[in-house]
Amino acid sequence: MLSDNVVISALIIFVVRVLSISISTVRLLIMGRSNRILVALLAFVEALTFALTFGQVARDLSNLWNLGAYCLGFSAGTWAGMLIEERVGAGFATVNIVSLGKSLQIAQAIRAAGFGATRTSGEGSSGTVGLIWAVVRRRDVPAIVKIAQEADPKSFVTVEEARSVWRGFLGLGRS
Repeated sequence: MLSDNVVISALIIFVVRVLSISISTVRLLIMGRSNRILVALLAFVEALTFALTFGQVARDLSNLWNLGAYCLGFSAGTWAGMLIEERVGAGFATVNIVSLGKSLQIAQAIRAAGFGATRTSGEGSSGTVGLIWAVVRRRDVPAIVKIAQEADPKSFVTVEEARSVWRGFLGLGRS
């Protein structure tokens, strides 16, 4: 029969590990966005929680409850971190769209959705192509990609992180 101490110990390891991995996700989201003190503080808390939980597990690797709680906490923390990233969507991204013949429609649809879009032409392997750039909040990237794919299912879309953004039109979109 399991003692209460074994279950409580495993539960604490699980909860602290979920917290640690969630903090890691938030730290990575804001890293490089000029909030160095907060990033350093989160890194400290993340390292401390790792040391405490790993130390507890490493003391007795035959304790499957603690080992399982550690692994499940990492997994659940990763899942929680992805939810945080979806909700927060901190930062900006540049969506680059290449279209053969439908760049005007894509740019107009992006603008109609309340976002900014810049359009120009370029040379691709198939000849002249339309190029569209949209700098948007990360959480709005799926909406922009959907707009591009609906207007031109054959469009080529890439997304890059925009580390810093100054001036320009950053529409609020309709979401």
